[in-house]
Amino acid sequence: MLPLPSFAEEFFRDPATVGSLIPSSRELTNKVVEPIDFASAKCIVEYGPGTGVFTDRLVELRRPETVLVLVEVNERFVQLLQERYAGQPNVHVLHCSADQTGPELQRLGIQGADYVVCGLPFSSLPLTLGWRILDHTRQLLLPDGKLILFQYSQQNKKLFEKFFHLLEEGHVLLNLPPAYVMVYAPNTEEPLHDAEATESGS
Repeated sequence: MLPLPSFAEEFFRDPATVGSLIPSSRELTNKVVEPIDFASAKCIVEYGPGTGVFTDRLVELRRPETVLVLVEVNERFVQLLQERYAGQPNVHVLHCSADQTGPELQRLGIQGADYVVCGLPFSSLPLTLGWRILDHTRQLLLPDGKLILFQYSQQNKKLFEKFFHLLEEGHVLLNLPPAYVMVYAPNTEEPLHDAEATESGS
């Protein structure tokens, strides 16, 4: 893992994509991976793995044949992840935006994801990008797939529910800042791009 000052440096350099000043706690990590059925999962995608806090746990719990795809836009974190997991089978580090994941999965011969783990800071992202990522994720997931989303506020729940329906929700206090963990299943209908799309979090 990058030392804490380096993690903080990346946050201050680009808070819209890093999202948090310090890495996530063990309690939050455990809560995020809790819904995953590692015995059956064939493909797990992680958006914004950063320094690999959640990735370490995913690698620890997954079967070696389970494909783990890490999607990261920060070049420094990409280099760190490539070095860190170079010896791990079926771990792929992609340097791209989350809304470009589908073609990369196809290139790897993967038809869809069983789980997408996402902690992207939707409150800081441009709304149009947030829409693209959520719609892309809805299509990326297999019919019984799940989006596991952790956020530091609930202000974007209405946005999330345009693309997904909520299965369960938890609040992790032992994290700085405290975080919400939401498990979603994809909606089958296309979202309506109405006037609410111009309002952040609506």
